[in-house]
Amino acid sequence: MIFTVLTYLVIGLIAIFGLFYIALEARFYRALGTVRLGQSDVEPKPRVSVLISARNESAGIRATLDSVLAQDYAGKWDVWVADDRSDDDTPKILEEYAAKNPRLHILTIREIPEGVSPKKHALSQLIDACEGEILCLTDADCIVKPTWVAGIVAEFEPGIELVAGHSYIPTVPGKSSVLICMQAVETLIYRVAGTAGLAMHLPLTSTGNNLAYRKSFFKSVHGFESVLKIQSGDDDLLMQKLAADRPWAMRYCIAESTFVTTNGKETLKELWEQRKRWASKTIYYTPKIVFVLSMVFLFLVMQCVAAALSPFSFEIFIAFAATFVAKCVGDLVLILRGLRIFRQEHLLKWCIPVEFIHAPFTVLAVLFGLFGRFKWK
Repeated sequence: MIFTVLTYLVIGLIAIFGLFYIALEARFYRALGTVRLGQSDVEPKPRVSVLISARNESAGIRATLDSVLAQDYAGKWDVWVADDRSDDDTPKILEEYAAKNPRLHILTIREIPEGVSPKKHALSQLIDACEGEILCLTDADCIVKPTWVAGIVAEFEPGIELVAGHSYIPTVPGKSSVLICMQAVETLIYRVAGTAGLAMHLPLTSTGNNLAYRKSFFKSVHGFESVLKIQSGDDDLLMQKLAADRPWAMRYCIAESTFVTTNGKETLKELWEQRKRWASKTIYYTPKIVFVLSMVFLFLVMQCVAAALSPFSFEIFIAFAATFVAKCVGDLVLILRGLRIFRQEHLLKWCIPVEFIHAPFTVLAVLFGLFGRFKWK
């Protein structure tokens, strides 16, 4: 009797949450069709400051600086890097570049207040010091194109306060590991959801390695003041502030000239810590966003529950199989549109393998991110 009740409960819940998931994907698909390129051409061109927070980045910061300092933007621009208590060769490399490039400014951070997010503290210091009207942010292990700044600025049409840019993990056919390829697909899924969400005025996610906003907006919402002690979320938690009263004032940039490359995690342990960190900030989103993400999370939970109970109930197995197939079809249709938008069609063959681990990996990452601990660099 108890198992019969449990069976109907599981089937009912997975059906309800599954319908929500498919309906959301249908809205995402329609929203992706409305995304367009920005066409701002204001004169004089706004002054831009590129901001980078760096801590022990000697392995890759040279490549990042080379790419950032090669911008072809016609307006005034400069680059500000915060050396956040590095104890490797990062300070030496920054001094070397600053001596040769007058556009580059170094801000040294020797200590931070207790309990404060290191990256948010560093970015706040940079924003106070720089003079840019538009702030373009990337990370110290990313590569940007010479057209990055110009392309991002073009998105700032009248009324736009924040632009979320696209970043991706590059893969080399036959050389990139399975872990890197599957991360590339998962990362693309986040970007597709973020793009569609912004097109619907529902800002679900963004990435701090390709983000831009007006300095006046940052100051008007008092920066990171209310979220300064939350370790993660220097990107989407700021976006949530704007979403609270002006969700139409932000957009996602799909211009290929602005795409940024970022490194994937080489080990499963590093990936696990990163995903937990990402999940830890979701409870601080606006109620509407929390509701949407909670419904998606509950669907993934019920998929895991149904998969675990399938050997003991044919009815549950049928419900699990049906919703799994529906999820795969919905995901693939949505991802195909995303692959075309972001010119990453070569990742298609990795989409099915990701489907088999998506639900359990996401559920565990959220649970451990919200209720456990994660390591920060």
